[in-house]
Amino acid sequence: MSDNRADLSRVPVRSLILQCSDDVIAPVEVGKYVHENVPGSELVLMRATGHCPNLSAPEETISAIKKFL
Repeated sequence: MSDNRADLSRVPVRSLILQCSDDVIAPVEVGKYVHENVPGSELVLMRATGHCPNLSAPEETISAIKKFL
C-alpha cells in the first residue's frame, strides 16, 4: 500500500508498461498515468483482461515484450 508516484519521474531506464484493457485493480487510467510520468516509457494497451496478463494472455504478453526489446 505504498505510494511511489513521486518516484516515477526518476526511472532512469527505458520502460515498457503493459496495460490490460479491463483491469479492476489498475484501470487504463493508471497505465496512462504511469506512462505520462515515466520518461522514455512505452505504453501497450493489451486486449488481455484482468491484472496478470502473463497468466491470462501469455502469448500477447511475450509478443509485446519481444517488440519492446
